[in-house]
Parts: sequence; structure tokens; C-alpha cells
Amino acid sequence: MTRLLAFAVVILAAFWFSVRNGGELVNVVLPFLRIRAPLPLVVFACILGGMGLSGLLAWRAERRARRLANRAASARPAYEPPPAPESPAPSESPAAADPPAPPERSEPSPPL
Repeated sequence: MTRLLAFAVVILAAFWFSVRNGGELVNVVLPFLRIRAPLPLVVFACILGGMGLSGLLAWRAERRARRLANRAASARPAYEPPPAPESPAPSESPAAADPPAPPERSEPSPPL
């Protein structure tokens, strides 16, 4: 309910701004273009432009993140050792049937 009330207040404030400044004309000077338009229209266009630019940048960042994730996922199997072929082993002691433990990794020495 609070969000709905806040949304209504924002809409009423925008409507009030449009009514109060509807007669104001502003000049928008661009490098090769000069536009004379009502102030509420310029503000609305700036808000829409900012939202569009923000959406475009978010979409681009999402594409980049997905591409990096796909690249990492496709590179991951290259570093995994191939599975060992399963062959029937002769019955031996249970200790001999366990696969050997992976070699221990050495840790780097602490900085001096």
C-alpha cells in the first residue's frame, strides 16, 4: 500500500510540474540542431532517454557476463582429467581396490 501511495504522489507531482510549466518554452541546442519545445516535454524526453540508455547498458553488460560465463563453462572440461576406463579387476584386498589419493599440493612459502 505504501508503494502505491508513493507512486500516486510521484504522478501527481509530475502532473503539477506539467501544469505549472506547460507554457515555458526552452531552447535545446545540439551540435547541428536547435529545438524549441515546452519544458515538460523536454524533461519527459530526458527521463525516457536516460531509461533507454540505462536499459541498453544493462543489456550490454548482461550479454558480456553471459559470454564470459559460457567461455568459462566451455573451458572447464579441458582441465578435467579423462575418466578412467572401468575394467574388471581381480579380487584383491579392499585397500588395493581403492583409487590412489591425488598428490598433495605444495603451498607457497610466506612472503618475507
